[in-house]
Amino acid sequence: QGFTAEELTGIFSDSRFQLYPHILGKSGKGMNYMSKRFGLLSKSSIKRGKGFLTRYNVSLKNVEQAYGVQKEIIVAILRVETNFGSSTGTYPILNSLATMAIIENRRTEWARNEVAELLKMCKAQNKDPFTIRGSWAGAFGISQFIPSSYMNYAVDGNGDGTIDLLTMSDALASVANYLKSHGWSNDPDGKWQAVYAYNHCDNYVRAVFAYAKALKK
Repeated sequence: QGFTAEELTGIFSDSRFQLYPHILGKSGKGMNYMSKRFGLLSKSSIKRGKGFLTRYNVSLKNVEQAYGVQKEIIVAILRVETNFGSSTGTYPILNSLATMAIIENRRTEWARNEVAELLKMCKAQNKDPFTIRGSWAGAFGISQFIPSSYMNYAVDGNGDGTIDLLTMSDALASVANYLKSHGWSNDPDGKWQAVYAYNHCDNYVRAVFAYAKALKK
């Protein structure tokens, strides 16, 4: 993948490199986003969403106009993914992805590609891969992109020349670009498929649309 043996040895012999076998049995599928514990449609949750719409009104309008994705859907995704950036994950995602790549499981081939994408991303940005933290599944940032999604769909939302998914303007634009790139349209089926591409889970898609609808009321 364009790395020398020396470069890879330097990364994987780092004292911060470790495997997390406990994550192999985890799954994000079938989660009940409508549960009382998750609190998606609680009064306080909807109030925070409406406050977010107000706070980032200008950025959201610009993104909506540029990509044709309604702002409530973007906000709903950020609420479901990371509670508006308050919970982006604590796992060094290199370790998470490498665990799935090294210990044979159903995600192994996928994870090997994601490790390569992560290292390419870090090399291009001269960034220490161990400093990128996210979910056990290898997603990071406010929008929870996996490395390949970052490389293919993340965009610079504020024009500062860098793409940082811990910067709200970049996260908003990146979500919109991802959805547009996956078929978002005025057609209900196109909208459903675009959100489903973000997370292959029907419960997830229903939750996103339910929260977006609640924000419009």
